[in-house]
Amino acid sequence: MKSNQLTVVAAGMAIMLLSPSSLGEPERETKEIFPERSLNETKEVNLKTIEGHNSDPFDLIDKLTVSLLAIISNHKNASSTKEEVFFETIMAQMSPHVDFWRMSRSVMGSYRTEATEKQLMEFTNVFRKSMVETYGRGLLSFNDEKIIIINRREISADEVRVSVKQEIHSSGKVYPLSYSMKKNENGAWIISNVLIDGINLGKTLRNQFRLAAQKNNGNLDVVIKNWLAETN
Repeated sequence: MKSNQLTVVAAGMAIMLLSPSSLGEPERETKEIFPERSLNETKEVNLKTIEGHNSDPFDLIDKLTVSLLAIISNHKNASSTKEEVFFETIMAQMSPHVDFWRMSRSVMGSYRTEATEKQLMEFTNVFRKSMVETYGRGLLSFNDEKIIIINRREISADEVRVSVKQEIHSSGKVYPLSYSMKKNENGAWIISNVLIDGINLGKTLRNQFRLAAQKNNGNLDVVIKNWLAETN
């Protein structure tokens, strides 16, 4: 895979998982290499299996990675599989672990206070769809890169936030990812932010929404209508 293709994959991953409201520098942790994941691992990991590991953020990211790589492989091997089915499968795997509702409102920034309930709901739906499609198209450019969790450790019962760090190894280069995880009100770990090679895509998306709103004189209906086309 070329470096620009891998950037698309990483960007798709980050954009989809990002929660700009919790942006910040991840804590420094000792680097330690753990078992790698690659596209050769095509075993099915269904949603129930992933949810069973939701008590440990490292297991969650690991299982989710294996599952998504399997989805890529299955889609590529089944030439008749429609793109919509591919996106729906990704959505089914990711949705339980991503808070699209809060993410979409954070991307709207101060404009969320001006939005009606209908506009908030419409943008949540459009935002979710755009993230899944961006992410899915990035995944399709994956070949056989290695993805490694580098900071696995024991989680204490009182911890509510933790960073799970991965590295994508491709063509002699390493692309770091850092997932900010937090416990929700039900005690399950969810992804609240992603940093890729230090790039804060949350601010980029929020700036994009702000500029779109300014361009359209604050007409949120137009911004929401055009969001999918402008982000894909």
